[in-house]
Amino acid sequence: MENVKAGMRGFSALSARKKAVVCAAFALLIALIVALCISINMRSNIQDEYAAARNTAGEALYSNLYILMQTFDMTGVPNTDVENAILPQMRDYFIASVTLNNLITQTYGPRYTVLTEADVSEMTSAFTAYEAAYRNNTSTDLAQSNMRACMERVKELLNTRYSQGVLRAGR
Repeated sequence: MENVKAGMRGFSALSARKKAVVCAAFALLIALIVALCISINMRSNIQDEYAAARNTAGEALYSNLYILMQTFDMTGVPNTDVENAILPQMRDYFIASVTLNNLITQTYGPRYTVLTEADVSEMTSAFTAYEAAYRNNTSTDLAQSNMRACMERVKELLNTRYSQGVLRAGR
């Protein structure tokens, strides 16, 4: 208590100009502390929004790849129009998946890439093989085998890159 009284006497002894400087310095310190707290809170909110956007894009990619696999499974159903019904649907999901993958890669970096260039190239080749087989009126067995390998790769990617539906960063 003695120290407080001594401090008050010392403050009272200061000139008006020095009192104003001390009060201004104290007010500036309080303003800086408040600004720091606001900045920390804003950064936390921005990081939360960033993660939520990444998770939303990741979920959309997951859904498109999963539906792509499910659609491919329909190629084994008898009397299914693979050429005019199944493959166009698969291509739509594939294009959407590649677009989302590119968006995620460009926005969040290569650690969040799900489909590599090799994966995209192999699937494109499998689609091309189907188209060539139908155009030449030949067997689609090789194309189906290639696409099955691609779908196995997609299944592997979904199992390794996603945890409870959330895209995890790769290495």
